[in-house]
Amino acid sequence: MQRNTVDTRTLATAGRRRRNPVTGKIALGLAVVSAAVDASAFAVFMGGDTTFAFGICFVVVFLTLIAAVLGFIAAVGSFGRWYGVVGVVLAFFANPVILIVLLVVVAPEALSGM
Repeated sequence: MQRNTVDTRTLATAGRRRRNPVTGKIALGLAVVSAAVDASAFAVFMGGDTTFAFGICFVVVFLTLIAAVLGFIAAVGSFGRWYGVVGVVLAFFANPVILIVLLVVVAPEALSGM
């Protein structure tokens, strides 16, 4: 290199510090757990115990809310951006309220059998 010059390749990587993706991974993990618990609540509902299924769904609503908030923080703050984005999308579709609205809009004939 010549004297009094700057290597821009080293400046671009030296100033950027890699952030820990643990927040995004936690959001994704909570969203996956929420989807699994929501599926078990649906199985309990189909088994006939509507009160217990309602209680499980009530808990899942708050789990998906926490997963969505953590995923949003991860996506905006670069704390595991893609994990956070996938966590937000999965938490949105794992929310029992959203699932019921989708069921009413997309397949209302499925509700007649319940």
